[in-house]
Amino acid sequence: MSPPLDGLLAHNRLLITAGSGGVGKTTMAAALAVRAALQGHRVAVLTIDPARRLANALGLPAMSSRLQRVPPSVFHRAGLNDAGEMWAMMLDTKSTGDQMVQRFAPDAKTAGDILKNRYYEYFSTSLAGTQEYMAVEQVRALVLEGGFDLVVLDTPPAVNALNFLDAPERLLEGLESPPMQMLRNDGGGGLMTRLANRGKGLVLRGFNKLTGGPFLAELTEFLTVFGSILDALKTASEAVHALLRAPSTQFLLVTTPARSNVDEALRFRRELATRGLTFGGFFLNRVHQALPSVTAKAETIAAALAESPFRDDPLALRLDVAGALLAGLQAHNRLARMDRSVVERLALVDGATIFQIPLHTGEIRDIDGLAAVARSVTG
Repeated sequence: MSPPLDGLLAHNRLLITAGSGGVGKTTMAAALAVRAALQGHRVAVLTIDPARRLANALGLPAMSSRLQRVPPSVFHRAGLNDAGEMWAMMLDTKSTGDQMVQRFAPDAKTAGDILKNRYYEYFSTSLAGTQEYMAVEQVRALVLEGGFDLVVLDTPPAVNALNFLDAPERLLEGLESPPMQMLRNDGGGGLMTRLANRGKGLVLRGFNKLTGGPFLAELTEFLTVFGSILDALKTASEAVHALLRAPSTQFLLVTTPARSNVDEALRFRRELATRGLTFGGFFLNRVHQALPSVTAKAETIAAALAESPFRDDPLALRLDVAGALLAGLQAHNRLARMDRSVVERLALVDGATIFQIPLHTGEIRDIDGLAAVARSVTG
């Protein structure tokens, strides 16, 4: 394990993995959390769309939208010393906003009045970024209020991750818009209240007939109670915005040597810079490691064949076997040279730390496998 990785785990509060789909973001996030727990930290790993095998690897029946502790027995069975604690959780980005209302309403009665109002569902889903924001708000609460040394967040694939990360900004913009300002300043005597008090007017009677009920009266009632949470929501949105840009928050871009994935990682790096988000490094996954010289391998193969069941077979057969093995070694080393060129390309990015994860064969099926992935990381 390289010192830079352990420093990354020890000196930050929030690590966010991002990248294209299929590059190993979720596995990497879980491996980092396992490593942090083995280092004695209390750590939580949060994921958006976890694979079933991740829950199995962590010894959990399923990933849930509530925090679950990874049982210490899972570490012990793998011969690992869990000096710290590891918790896991699935973020629910499809929330209707009920949690937002319950969190920021001044009291239970106000929350109930908002949630039962028939205009609430439309309003909560039409306010840009509300659903994604609530997922990020859960992260903020865990980092600042959950008592964790480290939180590791696995984001959606890069095509959706920026929308996810921009949610606090979009919500702040929506709350600062003129319509929202009007609602926040209505105070029971503003435009909506004055309109509602003219319920006998022709226009309002037309609205009531069209909607089948007292349209503006109900709408004003909703806006009045909903307006009570807007200031609290704005303050919380600003806190989330600040957390994502805090020095102790690092964005880790996971990629593989495939050119399309590298291009996506570099594009994402530029997007991070434009948003003022801190870049912590590239995690280059599934890297082919160069083998010793083919000549040395040829001698090893020849010696092995001399002692193998093939020794009594014709020389031509032994040469065919040796040739096939050598061709495989040469192909592997060509891939290793190509992967090395990817490392050199990523190294051109200013301030880039490049963590390499060697190609692992087979699936990661248990916590020992996750720990092995973390141990294999080189900086």
